[in-house]
Amino acid sequence: MTTETELKITEKTSAGLCDALFDEFDLLRNGLSDAHRASAVAKLAVQIINTKKMEIEAAAFHKAGLRFVPLALTANGIPIGQPNEDTSKGV
Repeated sequence: MTTETELKITEKTSAGLCDALFDEFDLLRNGLSDAHRASAVAKLAVQIINTKKMEIEAAAFHKAGLRFVPLALTANGIPIGQPNEDTSKGV
């Protein structure tokens, strides 16, 4: 680890995620990270993977013609909830 502050941006791809996980693994093995941080990174990775998995499954349903809610597939992901949903009413 260097004394200078370095901002490392993770490439937002599966390869970038793997790189980030292996970087954290290397830091842990070399005593430059701790178990709590490594656990947090691993949990974050699981959430990213689950989100992408859900987007892939939703896209497959959409492609198959299933329209259970209005679904807009964009490069930014799938919006959650319905358009113009009134969130002030509660569930």
